[in-house]
Amino acid sequence: MKKNKWMITLYLNAVKWRLISYIIAFLVIFIPIFIVSVTDNGFSSFYGKTFITLAIIFIIIGKILTTFKRTIDDGAMHWTGIGSITGLLIVLLWGVLR
Repeated sequence: MKKNKWMITLYLNAVKWRLISYIIAFLVIFIPIFIVSVTDNGFSSFYGKTFITLAIIFIIIGKILTTFKRTIDDGAMHWTGIGSITGLLIVLLWGVLR
């Protein structure tokens, strides 16, 4: 696959946003855990579901960008990335609809 200037720009942005997405997902999970451990006050189940859903959404975004980056690198579709994205979407829908 021929790489032009546009593809290189997308590639660099995907790398940057993928890292940001994973960091946000990490913080969305561990900041509430830290708050609960320090204050000994828990969250309601609604807030717990919201935090977990947000973290899964950011992980899905990171996986999409990773799959996009690998597709640009190799020129072939990576089905393992698509499988993990599909699995995370099923988990997300199961958690939201439950």
